[in-house]
Amino acid sequence: MASVKLTECLTLDSTFAPAYLQRGRIMIEWGGLDAAMEDLDLAILFEPSLGEAYFYKGYILYGSDTTGNDARMFDSAITNGFLDPYAYYFRGLTNIRDSLDGMAMNDFNEAIELKVDFALAYHERAGIKRRFGDLQGAHFDYKTAIDYQPQFPLAYNNMGSVKILLGDYEGAIHDYTIALDQDPDMIMALNNRGYARYYLGRTDGALQDFDAAITMNKQFPLASLNKASLLAKQDQVLMALKLLDGALEDHPDEALLYVNRGLIRELTGDLNGACEDWNMAKKLGADEADEYIKECNNQ
Repeated sequence: MASVKLTECLTLDSTFAPAYLQRGRIMIEWGGLDAAMEDLDLAILFEPSLGEAYFYKGYILYGSDTTGNDARMFDSAITNGFLDPYAYYFRGLTNIRDSLDGMAMNDFNEAIELKVDFALAYHERAGIKRRFGDLQGAHFDYKTAIDYQPQFPLAYNNMGSVKILLGDYEGAIHDYTIALDQDPDMIMALNNRGYARYYLGRTDGALQDFDAAITMNKQFPLASLNKASLLAKQDQVLMALKLLDGALEDHPDEALLYVNRGLIRELTGDLNGACEDWNMAKKLGADEADEYIKECNNQ
């Protein structure tokens, strides 16, 4: 067993940093994260320039540490010569988390340069390009991620959302459908496909998708919001209002639900109720409510 051999090695030389590193890696695979961290700390103690040890410390900390130590570990790994695509990738993820999109973009570029088929890096870079407004670039990266990793439902879903922004609703429906074929529980793809079908006037299919999303998870308010909008368009205003009432019982802090219920209350002639909803939406951070609140001020 490798860990036994490494332990025997360390009895001969208790300062041999590479042995601590390798035993730490094995402990990670076995799920012994505390033991792994102890070995990695010893590896760094005896060889402070061992970049790979910093990387695995960052890997253990990523997702659970809230102090930024994971990012510092990935920095140290790269600074100490561990120029591995995953070191750049994980540092890029921490930069996204810290709202440093430009730095994250550089990291994903480096990761892709080192590993040209790095599907995850293309996917994350696509998200940054989308936030920067480069929709064609985002589409290219999502497509490239899928080319290298065909079973990638999240990439199909996100590529579909970019296609909606580009006006390609048919293409978006195609992508959402593939995402759902690969992951039938992807509620976001189900809701998004419903939205695209609704935009194209395919109301029956849209309602099926929204209902399926609501049935799948009542704690997902977007499907209720979209279904209510569709019902209101079909002059089923009271049904739409009842649906949003129920959604707000489950999600009393969801600002967009108040915005939309306000619009439907206005349709019923209840402007006072609509104004209450829009003011609550504004209080919860929905700046788009400002335009509707003007109607309340003109009463």
